[in-house]
Amino acid sequence: MNIPTLEAIQSLDGRIFATLNEQELLALEFYRAQGRKYDVAVNIINKADPADLARAQSQTQADAIMKRANSLVSLIVGPVATGAWAERSGSTSS
Repeated sequence: MNIPTLEAIQSLDGRIFATLNEQELLALEFYRAQGRKYDVAVNIINKADPADLARAQSQTQADAIMKRANSLVSLIVGPVATGAWAERSGSTSS
């Protein structure tokens, strides 16, 4: 399995969610789903109307609403992230 690098995800911190390209979205989705294993927390800072977001019936719909509102990507990369990434990716460095 090809695990996105920590550098790839860290480069997204503070970016506008709607401006991410396909490769960046893949890295974001990977760490959104599995970041806990890698000591990485991914959040989208919601700038959308909470009522609109509450009506979303799927993550895809919620993401579309947050993209239209120029919501921001926020990351926390923990102190053991480099070791966790190296262990799971089979690499000796990030």
